[in-house]
Order: sequence, then structure tokens, then C-alpha cells
Amino acid sequence: MRNAIFKNIFFTAMAVFVVTVICIVGALYGYFSGEQQDALEDETAYLAAAVERSGTDFLRDVTSAEGSRVSLIAPDGAVLFDSVADAASLENHAQREEIAQALSSGAGHSSRYSSTTGRRTLNYALRLADGNVLRLSSTLYTRTMLAVNLFTPFVLVLSLTVVLSLALAARMSRKITQPLGAIDLKNPDDREVYEELRPLVERIREQNREIQHNVEELKAEHDRQDALRREFTANVSHELKTPLTSISGYAELIRSGMVQEEDIPRFADTVYREAQRLIVLVNDIIRLSRLDDKDVEEERQPVALRPLCAEVLASLAPAAEKKAVTMALEGDECTVVGIRQILGEIVYNLCDNAIKYNRQGGSVTVTLRGEEDASVLTVRDTGIGIPEEELGRVFERFYRVDKSHSKEVGGTGLGLSIVRHGAAYHNAAVDVQSVPGEGSTFTVRFPKE
Repeated sequence: MRNAIFKNIFFTAMAVFVVTVICIVGALYGYFSGEQQDALEDETAYLAAAVERSGTDFLRDVTSAEGSRVSLIAPDGAVLFDSVADAASLENHAQREEIAQALSSGAGHSSRYSSTTGRRTLNYALRLADGNVLRLSSTLYTRTMLAVNLFTPFVLVLSLTVVLSLALAARMSRKITQPLGAIDLKNPDDREVYEELRPLVERIREQNREIQHNVEELKAEHDRQDALRREFTANVSHELKTPLTSISGYAELIRSGMVQEEDIPRFADTVYREAQRLIVLVNDIIRLSRLDDKDVEEERQPVALRPLCAEVLASLAPAAEKKAVTMALEGDECTVVGIRQILGEIVYNLCDNAIKYNRQGGSVTVTLRGEEDASVLTVRDTGIGIPEEELGRVFERFYRVDKSHSKEVGGTGLGLSIVRHGAAYHNAAVDVQSVPGEGSTFTVRFPKE
């Protein structure tokens, strides 16, 4: 940054110098041209007065200023005298601009390239009393000539300018960058910087606050995830240990021969049920892990929700019949772009819970509603309901509202966690409303893509 500032200051100073020199040369050129014109007019007037007093022979004895040329032209344009060339060899000057002006109005001036001297000249002519025209020509200063004449002082000034520009650029770049380097990024203080840096210091301070806030949030989230992981591990251990202990105990009794022949089928049925419980638990854990890691290889595709809900209700019909729970499917034909298996698990777990936690002879109503920006799935039951203080935790893993009847109800306690993760996989929002003793309503809003 310091090098960039140094270069910018240096090249800016040099550019200003070059522009200044060009302007000065232009101004000097204009000034010297005016001065040269005035001097030429004055000299011509002096010579004209002398010629009129002393005659044309005076011109042969006079020496004009260095670089000047004196000519005497007759009214018909013939050159009578010229201080540089032989008058007889010169062409007729009647058509020369300054001569024509002098013959008609008494005085005339022009500037042009002279083939005789090989230079650009400034010309001024005066008509004398006898009708002849006296012309004085002087080599005209050009910008190039002026620049050549000023070359030596220009080089000296340029050298001085380069040295001063380097010193100034080094000093200014150091002065500008020093406060930047002195800023403490952890604890910036705007009292130690100049005014232009205050917004930068304030921005650094604001970013530090944002970073600190984000770090604290990440730390809190890490602590929460760590607590959930420990709780999940403990719950998994407990949920696995219970059926495994039961299976191991009954199997040991059967192996040791301590069970009577007629009790073996009952014991075997218990072992079978506990094994099935283990299978369901392991499958739920695997589903949840896949949803956590988004490890789903299937491609998203349009899924019709109404046929899917009908399949789920048909598969749960036996469980509903045991509790005399009636099931109904209502609403619109809705389509969601997603994974059919995950959508089926969402519907299954919501309806399965609605049956398990329902009262005898209750009802479960599944409603589909198409909105402008979403497809809405609602599962409403007439079950035991959920206390308001428990609503925020029902989606936690292994969390059960009624722990005393968890064994009777069955399940793994992971159903609503699977619902939440499956909904999140489809960018859907899940909402629950419940009144204890009257029932619960779960709503899933799938945004239209």
C-alpha cells in the first residue's frame, strides 16, 4: 500500500510539473511574440522616419538588429533594397500580405515562412511619404525554439523537481500509512488516527463486535450440540440396553432349560418383539443420521401428496382399528418436489403418533391444502394433547411427553425428530398447536420451488 501511495504521489507531482512547464512555455511564447511584434513596429517606425529624412541611401549605412531584415519595396512591388539578398534577384512583392496592406492602409503585418532566410519570420511594413513601402522582418520565436533556449534551465528545474517529488512522496506515503500500521486491530482507538480514518476504525470495531458475537454464538451452538450429543448417546444406550437386556435374559432362561415347555412360545414371542423393537430403533437412528448428514442419494422429483398420504393411512389401518380410531383424508391434490421416501416418513410418523397418543374411539384427520406459495400438510388428532410448556421440546430425540406410558405406547421417541429433519431437508416449516385433553395439530408447509 505504501509503495502504491508513493508512486501515485510521485507521478502526480511529475504530471503537474509537465503540465506546468507546458503552460509556462505557452505563456512565454505569447508574451515574447507580443513583445517581438511591438519591438518590430517600433524599429520599423524609427527606420521609416530616418529614410524620409535622409533618403534611401541611409538604409545602406544602417545595420538592423540581429536576425532582422530590412526591405524597401516600390509601389509596383519591385524590391528596391534588401539587407539580406540582392534586390534585383528578388521577385515582385506586390502580392505579399503586409505589402498589400501597407499600400492600401499605410501599415501591414504578417508572419510566414521565408524561402530566402529559411526561417519563419514576423513582418511589419509602413508606407512612406513617397509611396514606397519599408518592411522590417524578424525571425519569429517558435515554441520549439523557446523550448530549446530553455533546455538547460528546464533540465535543472526537472532534476530539482524529481528530487523534491521523491522526497515529498516518501514523506507523504510514510505519513499516510503510519497511522494505518499503528491501528490495533483488536482494540482500535479512533482518537489516535486522523479524521479520514475514523470510519475505517469504526468499521473495524464493528466487525470485531460481529466476530466476537459470532464466536460466542458458535461456542454456544457447539456447547448445545455437545450436550445434545451426550444426551443422544445416553438415550441410545438406554434404549438399546433395555430390549437387549430383555432378549439376553429370556434367551439365557431358555438356554439353561429353566423354562417349562409350555412357556417357551411366550418367551420366544417376547424375544421376537424386543428384537423387532431393536430393529425399529436402529432403523430410526440410521434415518436420522442420514438426514443429519444429508446423505440422501435419491434425486428430487415431483411427488403427489394425496396418494402418498392414502398409502400411509392404509398401512396404519390395523393400528388404528385396535384403538377404534377413525382416519380421514381431506383437501386438495398437492405436489411437492422432493424425496418420496422422506416425505412418506414425515406423513407416517405424524399419523403414527396421532394414533398412538389418541383416545379410544378418537379420530385422525389428514388435510392437504394448496396455497399460492406452499403446499400445506395438516395432521389433526383428538388425543391426549401436549402441555404448552412441552411444545418446544417434542421434536427432540427420545423426548416423550408422557414418560410413564412410553412402554405401553411403544415407539422409539425419534418419530418427531425424523419429521423435523425431513421437513428441513425440504426447506419446510413445522408447527404444532395443542390443547391438553382435546388433541394436537401438526402443520408442515412445503414451499413451492
